[in-house]
Amino acid sequence: MRNRKLLPLACLCLSAAFGCGRSMIKTRVAAGTTYARPQAGPSAAERARMERNCFMGCPKLDPNGSGYGPATALIARDGYVLEHSSLEKIPVWVAEHVMAAQLGGGLARDDKFQPDPALKPGTRAELADYKSSGYDRGHQAPAGNQTRDARLKSETFYLSNMVPQTPRMNQQIWRELETLARDWTLKYGETYQITGPMFYDPKEDDPRSADGTVSYKSIGKDHVAVPTHIYKIVLARRSAGGPWEAIAFVMQNKLYSKPFRFDQYIQPIEWIERRTGIDFNPDMPLAEQRKLERAVPQMW
Repeated sequence: MRNRKLLPLACLCLSAAFGCGRSMIKTRVAAGTTYARPQAGPSAAERARMERNCFMGCPKLDPNGSGYGPATALIARDGYVLEHSSLEKIPVWVAEHVMAAQLGGGLARDDKFQPDPALKPGTRAELADYKSSGYDRGHQAPAGNQTRDARLKSETFYLSNMVPQTPRMNQQIWRELETLARDWTLKYGETYQITGPMFYDPKEDDPRSADGTVSYKSIGKDHVAVPTHIYKIVLARRSAGGPWEAIAFVMQNKLYSKPFRFDQYIQPIEWIERRTGIDFNPDMPLAEQRKLERAVPQMW
């Protein structure tokens, strides 16, 4: 009891010099801080990259019809913009604005594949996932579209820009399709390109055989999804100020033999939208969008 009475007296004695009350911790803005305040949605720089690389708005996922769920992340870089799935560990779509001026440079391909530093481990593909898998790391935004800026070329080698692709597709017919898209870029001055995976089974097109599911393979301990098909959409206009035209290709992720007939793989954009749950060119007026996306053009 005696000790309990002495404690306040001790505090009183020390209060003149140090004070008896509890100290309070407060915060203020630090001058010269390097802290970047979190943004609500994309930053101004990211929005600028999205506007530069996405034609009439970046593709939008149907939250109920795409099959990807809510676990996706938007990555906006100078050379491309993509939406990445943390479940499948691959991009959902990759959009790029390709200018003729960025082609034809002298940069050599360096093949320095690496995990995307913008994504956390466990949500992304790793180099080990592809090792001995039998699949190539298939670029969606091609390295060949960046020949003048070493940083932009290097960023195409992030695994977030890859899907597992059969070697004889990636190295042959798909490579020729990428070259064809560059030829159109050189011819018309610029193109917008959207590339991405599909998980598609023709049985789902027929109510007599549809069961609401698509089977697919995965590779590595991170279960990187192997798409059944891959699509590429190319938009261009044949004269300055003229109307935009689009052509889209869908190819099964399999082995191919020459000769290659690209006209056999043309599909309307609307066909791809229905089977991916992605709305392309969402900012385009509806009448123009329908006209563009329902067209089945001939080879340019």
